[in-house]
Amino acid sequence: MGASNIGSMNPGEADGPLVALLVPLSGRQQAPGMAIRDGFIAAHLEAPGSRRFTTLIIDEAQVGVAEAHRQALAAGARALVGPLLKESLQALAPLAAQTAGPLPGQMPVLALNNLADPGVGGFWQFGLAPEDEAREIAIRALALGQRRALALVPANEWGQRLLDAFGAEFSSRGGALVDTRTYVPGSTDFTAPIRSLLQTTEPVQAPPFKGANPVEKPSLAPGRRQDADLIFVATNSSNGRQIVPQLKFFGASDLPTYSTSAIWEDGSSDDDDLNGVIFPDCPWVIVPDGRTALVKGRLVRHWGKSALGVSRFYALGYDAYQLLPEILRQQSPGPFAAGEIAGATGLLYADTAGRIHRRLFFAEIRGGRLIPLPAVRPPVEQVTDKRDGN
Repeated sequence: MGASNIGSMNPGEADGPLVALLVPLSGRQQAPGMAIRDGFIAAHLEAPGSRRFTTLIIDEAQVGVAEAHRQALAAGARALVGPLLKESLQALAPLAAQTAGPLPGQMPVLALNNLADPGVGGFWQFGLAPEDEAREIAIRALALGQRRALALVPANEWGQRLLDAFGAEFSSRGGALVDTRTYVPGSTDFTAPIRSLLQTTEPVQAPPFKGANPVEKPSLAPGRRQDADLIFVATNSSNGRQIVPQLKFFGASDLPTYSTSAIWEDGSSDDDDLNGVIFPDCPWVIVPDGRTALVKGRLVRHWGKSALGVSRFYALGYDAYQLLPEILRQQSPGPFAAGEIAGATGLLYADTAGRIHRRLFFAEIRGGRLIPLPAVRPPVEQVTDKRDGN
């Protein structure tokens, strides 16, 4: 129960080496699990014969990770891709460490999530980590000379993780996190934390101009603190539609505003409430090529527009398949022999612990739509990447 196979799709073609894919195909996380599976299959169909794998697909929601690991080993799988759920990965970690490696009888694991403890190793970890996005924001802002930051994050574990990642990267490269505030997700009025963070002052009515030809009218915009060059806002799109207009209303309209990809729903349009927000995301969303556009069109035709809500997981499954040849070539998790690998989720590279990071693209929301932004080269003193092993 809970397992099936996909093999070579062309008649008469020999099946490739066996790999196992462990994702939730039922239960609460069915949608992202199915998107990963479908992306994995799409990569299989596009791969040349020499880079194809036969895949044993196991439902993570139906089969425990210990049993799934046993089934994969018993079937002779060359690698295990998954699990997706963090609690499953925590349970799999000790088993994966015992059998990691490319040799006969061993089975490297490409997990589709990340553990909080960077010291847990022996297997690859590849996920859509929002911490990577927060770090990319810090790097870009500093490259643009924006060295003083404010941060507004939700009062929960996700918000704290993003604040920690952004703050650590920003400060390690010479920036200063000037001030932070938290907000309660789901609120309709974020006035208190926003005004406190911006130190908003009421507009002062200028005295009447007594000259003959006044050239400009007195400004009635509220004032704000002047010791910041940017604001980092961790939010999803629902909260963002309330927060971003309130930030502008209370004086931050001229302050570069950054967020993570959570603020943008793939396939959105005419989202004017988010205008001006800059965020990083994968090429799949920001600069899709012709092939990607066709794939997205098929997704919408088959599953409806709601499929775009989990489309980034489709890209994750696609890239996981593409990474398998590189992973099977190496004796243990570590930097890729090929260096960076261009994927649908970003430019991918691995650190010494086998964590796979993404270099991302940036876009700004203008007129309710995404406008890709040019890459920015960091100053020489920022070029050294300090994420190795983190």
